[in-house]
Amino acid sequence: MENLTPKEVDYAIAKERVKQMKKFYTSLALFILVFAIYAARKYYKTGEIAFLDFNIFSVFFWIWGFILALKAFKLYILNQSWERKMMNKELNK
Repeated sequence: MENLTPKEVDYAIAKERVKQMKKFYTSLALFILVFAIYAARKYYKTGEIAFLDFNIFSVFFWIWGFILALKAFKLYILNQSWERKMMNKELNK
């Protein structure tokens, strides 16, 4: 392994975090766009807004939303400080 300075390690961690955030926001924007198109199409076809029915598209959106929620949890709750604490704990053993 290379001998990296703490500043270089912090930069690499920050670069990876920004990359993950970019992927998350891209996925979120795509989800919102597709969901808005689906909702508008359904509203114009039936005249009602009901997203809790269990057809194939509703289940698809529920799963997609759940995956996005998990990604957000990992990205914002289990952030780098938690990872760094766990790495330091393992290194000190």
